[in-house]
Amino acid sequence: MGVNLTCPQCDGRMTVQFSPDMRVFCEHCGYERDTGLDEKSAEVQAQGPRPSVSITHVGEVNRRAQDLFYTGHHYLFEGDEEQALQAFERALELQDDFVDPHLWIAKTTADEAVKRDHLDTILAHHPGHMEAMRMLMVLQGRLTPEEAARTYHFNDPQMLQAEGPVAMTTTTLRCPTCGGDLTVNEEAGTVDCQFCGYSAAQPRGNVGGGDLLVAALLERKAQAVKWVIGERLLHCNNCAAERTIAGDKLSARCPFCGSNHVIVQDALGSFEQPAGILPFSVNRDGAGAAIKQELKGFGERLKGLFSKNKVVRAYLEGFYLPFWVFDAIIQGTRTRIDNSPEYDRYRNYERVAAAYQQTRFNDALYDIEVCAVESPPKHLTAQLGDYELGGLAAYEPALLAKYPAGLYTMDFDKAALEARSIASVVMRGRHTRREMSDDSDVTISVFSNIQSMSFRLLLLPVWVGTLVEEDGDIRTALVNGQSGKVVLGKAQKQG
Repeated sequence: MGVNLTCPQCDGRMTVQFSPDMRVFCEHCGYERDTGLDEKSAEVQAQGPRPSVSITHVGEVNRRAQDLFYTGHHYLFEGDEEQALQAFERALELQDDFVDPHLWIAKTTADEAVKRDHLDTILAHHPGHMEAMRMLMVLQGRLTPEEAARTYHFNDPQMLQAEGPVAMTTTTLRCPTCGGDLTVNEEAGTVDCQFCGYSAAQPRGNVGGGDLLVAALLERKAQAVKWVIGERLLHCNNCAAERTIAGDKLSARCPFCGSNHVIVQDALGSFEQPAGILPFSVNRDGAGAAIKQELKGFGERLKGLFSKNKVVRAYLEGFYLPFWVFDAIIQGTRTRIDNSPEYDRYRNYERVAAAYQQTRFNDALYDIEVCAVESPPKHLTAQLGDYELGGLAAYEPALLAKYPAGLYTMDFDKAALEARSIASVVMRGRHTRREMSDDSDVTISVFSNIQSMSFRLLLLPVWVGTLVEEDGDIRTALVNGQSGKVVLGKAQKQG
């Protein structure tokens, strides 16, 4: 049925005007009809077109739950938040894992406890959900609303090079009794003074589960500047001398008084402290013996037939190298294709189905180690083998009393890319080996999708050896300070 536009006063045809307000009036006699729009409806109409809302949930969505979700947005458009929240809650009664109602309840409600509950639910189902993580970090105070707003853009923080040595805060590892130099006794598990006999148990504590990668990436994106540090200024707390040290050092000794300093932070806040440290299990003698044994191997003896590779001098130093260590939750697909001639893929649908099989899997990979420095070379540190991290201690500067430590030069975001590559290789090997057939006509491919990653910065023990051969060539030798595994580099001519 059409709308009656005949004027009741003069029988002329009335006019409908939609903007700025809806009016139905007669141009002939001036009569104006009451449109029935109350003040609130007129206000809603004046807002303009209703914004489109898309569903971000991955997977099937209950049709009735979807309708209730859109109903909730209808109420939001009209300014009725109470009715909107009720519609979203009813949608969740039908499908609890429907992400979008959880997100919009968190956006709509003023109750922080309710916000947290719904955001936690989203992250339990989808650990990598960026919007939910961003909102939760604001609630936790980890991001300000202004910082969170900066994470929506596509620009990374501006990279700036520090113009000169950056001032820093350090702690001095000195004996509380006599002020003498401290050292660590790995066998006794103590921190000892070499002068007065002071001894204390090594600091211990839980390392924790690490930080979620998505949260750390948001925090990084929220910063306007990322600083690149070449050198830092070391002010000795013992003798007041000042000197510059390389930007990749976490600890250093004062050359004037010999006191041992560990960096706590610098003036630009350019780095984060390690979360844990793994004590040395292999001492200097053990590391030296392991290198000698490796040099006696067949390959090394064969090299000696063609070059003078006999080692005439060796220098060995214990060192804590920084590693980013990742845990990954993985979803993947495994595709098996039988390429045997009997499967005629072009004529028989059933044979095609039999030849092509795809399965989904859930898996996890823990303690993916990525060395966070470029020196020693990564092709050597990658061969050190995995560390057993059951003996980790929470990081304390006092644990560096005996061996120095390096500061990472590769940040966690780049290390995460390397960790993803490692995880993909491991998943391919793990899920391809499940194919028991030796049939060369079978092709298996594995695709891995990282659902979430967490990471920690750890200091792991390494013996770094410099070997001088009789012809003057220099070789680097690395020894895993826990397992004793030896890695030998190639001989290099001295420049």
